[in-house]
Amino acid sequence: MKKYFILFFILFFSLTHTYAAVEDNSIIDELEKQEIKQIDFDFNLKSFESCENLEDVMWKYIKSYWEKNKDKWNHPVIMYKALWAVDTVMEDSVAPQRNTVSKSVAWSNDFSKTNTQVSWVDESDIVKTDWKYIYYYNEADKYVYIVRANWLDIIKKIKLPSNFNRPVLYIWDNRLIIVSSWYTNVNYSKYNYWINRNAKTYTIVFDTTNIESPVLTKLYVSDGHLKKSRKIGDYVYVISNNSFNIPYRNFKTVDDISVDIKNIMPTQIDISKTNEISLQNLKLRGKKLPYNIASWNIAKCNEIEYVLPDESTLEKYDFSPSYNIISIIDTENTDRKVKTKVIAWSNSELYMSLDNMYLTSRMYQSNDFSCPVWAYCIMPWFPRWVNTLVHKINVDWNNLKYQDSTIIPGSPLTQYSMDEYKWDFRILTQTNTWWKTREQHTDLYILDKELKLKWSLKNLGSGERFKSSRYIGDKLYLVTFKQIDPLFVIDVSDSANPKVLGELKIPGYSTYLHPYDENHLIGLGYDTTENKWWGTVNNGLKIDLYDISDFENPKQKYSYTLGEYGSNSEALSNPRMFMWKASDNKLFLPATLYKNAEDDMYRHIDFFQGLVVLDIDKNTWIKEDFRITHIDDKNLEQDRIKECSKYKVKTTEERCHKLLDGSEYCEPSSRQYIPKFCYADSSIWEYIASKSWKFRNSFVKRALWIGNNTYSISNDLIKETNINTWKNIDSVKLK
Repeated sequence: MKKYFILFFILFFSLTHTYAAVEDNSIIDELEKQEIKQIDFDFNLKSFESCENLEDVMWKYIKSYWEKNKDKWNHPVIMYKALWAVDTVMEDSVAPQRNTVSKSVAWSNDFSKTNTQVSWVDESDIVKTDWKYIYYYNEADKYVYIVRANWLDIIKKIKLPSNFNRPVLYIWDNRLIIVSSWYTNVNYSKYNYWINRNAKTYTIVFDTTNIESPVLTKLYVSDGHLKKSRKIGDYVYVISNNSFNIPYRNFKTVDDISVDIKNIMPTQIDISKTNEISLQNLKLRGKKLPYNIASWNIAKCNEIEYVLPDESTLEKYDFSPSYNIISIIDTENTDRKVKTKVIAWSNSELYMSLDNMYLTSRMYQSNDFSCPVWAYCIMPWFPRWVNTLVHKINVDWNNLKYQDSTIIPGSPLTQYSMDEYKWDFRILTQTNTWWKTREQHTDLYILDKELKLKWSLKNLGSGERFKSSRYIGDKLYLVTFKQIDPLFVIDVSDSANPKVLGELKIPGYSTYLHPYDENHLIGLGYDTTENKWWGTVNNGLKIDLYDISDFENPKQKYSYTLGEYGSNSEALSNPRMFMWKASDNKLFLPATLYKNAEDDMYRHIDFFQGLVVLDIDKNTWIKEDFRITHIDDKNLEQDRIKECSKYKVKTTEERCHKLLDGSEYCEPSSRQYIPKFCYADSSIWEYIASKSWKFRNSFVKRALWIGNNTYSISNDLIKETNINTWKNIDSVKLK
């Protein structure tokens, strides 16, 4: 196998230079009843005036936190062995010719795309297709595979470093983009860095015009681990989070705290392919390569925007400030300089439209608190515990501009809790009041383009947990759960007067909602059951089709359950795995399913792992079409017999003894534990269920379709199956 090396290692280790309240009587009445603490916390983003100002602000916060917590730091400092560099090998891995039956494939532009929240705003995944090729990151061997779809042969393998963590992919117009976190165990504290240099985010761009010989055109490295990413057109927006490693343990007195700007500035490295000979400054083993390399601080001090925690948050949580670094990479013109925006604050969720980016983070307050007198808030006061700080950033291709910030009571569940519609920002949050009424509820807030409150709708699903939501145009569908699943239909067409139109209560709950058509909605979630302790637990996977044609009377039209207790699918929490082929009304769902004994819900007597294909017809049913598994059960029966042979019971005669009082005591015969998969009435799948971890590389992780064929993908195999006949067409082993 021919191997050639492309420069793909970290150079920065050798670099020593620094790289108004809304009027509402009910709110006022409630405000008068509370003991409200006025906060002077400035939650709007502001920029440091200079490097000296940055040092001064950080010194004050570090000093304040250390003085409150200095007794916590009397522990030894752990040192780690350094790991200095990593190479990436790209292999010419053209698979050997296979004897395959010639296939007649009618190619079509009908192929699956990543299931995303917002049209034209792409989201990353471990598998992508452009209908000609399948691109898949295999976590088992750390390769990105490029597979020709019509012949199902491997035409390229790209090796990624072993310390890449959860790489994800984008493809676009002859571009393959790989985004990943990278970690090392270097102890940077001995170099006096107060910023975490152990984590980096890599963005790698390949030109795939010649698919058999992809060309590296961009390698961009920023400090911090990967948090989120999105892609619009040619631009990839990568958000990395870089935390501080402040050496509190080394501080004996306040005089030991000295902030040096060069130790806390985030850095970047940019390696770009260029045909300009004068710009080619990269050499490898003495050979000049057609690349330009540059390294520098990601931002100037006065370009860093920040918001730092208030006193309550400072006391509640460890003060380890962090940078959110937003990098905008032009994947078409890769020689262009990467634009960045740095915000000194944490980030928990992201919603992005074509025009705006909304970053959220959690705020903690130990008391109910009022809005600062100088600020505009959506409410005059906020409840204690967790609230959400929202920053709005305008997006104009490769330009980002901070606009506004506000505080929202409670916290959103996922990115699907947020939405932008006709310039309004809509957000659902859950608020817990355990300290007061021991209740929880879900609230809807609608804000205008200036983040000023237009209206709110509160106490939805009071006493119940927020499970899922979906905004579809001027309607909002919300699922909460306690013992049953209420599905709320909410009219948000009048943003100044949202209202609940209808409610449906059914067993179980949905964790993801997907539009079927304008009158129907698909719900994916769990059926529920009662365990032997009378508690409510998840049972099988549940797929529902809701009729929402009458908004005031939503109905569960059809329901279908897969498996029993213990069953799961990653699609329940990762909507990108929800693959819906609307033209054929088919849902492709990777799932792990269990069937349990009637008298013991914790005994799995049957097992399936693979792809389940469901037909969802609004006029007739939800039914299962076909199952595809990659687990090869050949010879497993012999393995089971061999393992069970060691449990053969040696019978012993009962030994009895006469006691002093004349009675008789008989010792029990010899007993030992025997796994139930060794019972004669047990199936081979009970044995596989008990050993399922051994088959994890055969677990189907993703599915896609191209034309009339579906492709199930595991770390071991890609299998092609015809959707109409369900006959296996071909497969290729990933090795």
